[in-house]
Amino acid sequence: MITHYLFDLDDTLISNKIYSAIYPEVCQLIENKGFSVEDTAKKHSIRINKYGRYDSGLLCEKLGLLDEYYKILEKHIEVVHVLHDNVEGVLTKAKMTGIVAIISNSMRRTIEAYLHKYKLNKYIDFIFCIDDAVCKKNHEEFWKKLIAKHNLKPEKCLVIGDNPIDDIKVPTRFGFKTFLVENSGDLLSS
Repeated sequence: MITHYLFDLDDTLISNKIYSAIYPEVCQLIENKGFSVEDTAKKHSIRINKYGRYDSGLLCEKLGLLDEYYKILEKHIEVVHVLHDNVEGVLTKAKMTGIVAIISNSMRRTIEAYLHKYKLNKYIDFIFCIDDAVCKKNHEEFWKKLIAKHNLKPEKCLVIGDNPIDDIKVPTRFGFKTFLVENSGDLLSS
């Protein structure tokens, strides 16, 4: 029996389109502050993601520009609807039968901005993210720290996410049940 529903954020609950929308503005911010996006990424071993971009939040974090980054992101969150249509129904259903959490490679402030904007806080029992683990979900250490911090029994948890490595392969090694979301309609099946 599933007792915990562990949802990824980006591309699972939230469309990734907002990051492509803010990317040019964030890159311009970085350049205006006298830094090179490419050099910063190289210096901090930040790789290009599957969308052909660097993680703009991570770049800004490394450069001490997070406040400016969040001004840009929060401005876009206010006007760009990125919540997948069926998320509230899925979260309501999960909350009725268990504990609901966000597990994410995103920073806590990013997650909280989305939860606040879309009034999803009432569904979420806890957040575990890169800030807590100090590594991403593709590292086993992320899952070890998650299990320890929240005293989880992986066989009673369902990880729901869009990344075959981060959300399926690695958590499966620890006994988590998993569900791959390939498009937002898949959430209805979870």
